[in-house]
Amino acid sequence: MKIRDVLACIGPRDIPCIDYESHIDEVIGIMAHFPHTRLVYAVDADKRLRGTISVGSLLRHIYPHHYEGTIHAHGILGQITAETAQHLMDKKSIAAYPDEAVDEVLERMACARVKEMAVLDNEGRIMGDITAVDLLRYSYLERQGKKGCEGER
Repeated sequence: MKIRDVLACIGPRDIPCIDYESHIDEVIGIMAHFPHTRLVYAVDADKRLRGTISVGSLLRHIYPHHYEGTIHAHGILGQITAETAQHLMDKKSIAAYPDEAVDEVLERMACARVKEMAVLDNEGRIMGDITAVDLLRYSYLERQGKKGCEGER
């Protein structure tokens, strides 16, 4: 099964995206609007992925006093002075592509220790997002001999 098959089964869903130049308050608003996600995707005007902002990065920025022992002194200045999404985003985001096999993407997720990622087209634009649970569900259906979205409803 390919990632495009998973996206077809998931169907349209809102993706937590924000312009990478947006203020931190807007990032918080997007994260609050998508309470079941752990990531906000920072994009440019063409919806190309520029980076990701994890709920952990956001929490360390908002509540640095709770993380004093876990933040390296070298990185604390950047966390405190961050004003926009691009200041907090991780620029080394991993992503999936429509023609990749589900097992390949699950392996990459496991190696990177991430639970969700953007799906990008050939130009780097976000066309969807997938979670580890999405992939496990469709991998399970495939192993059960079910085709497409069979068994989803």
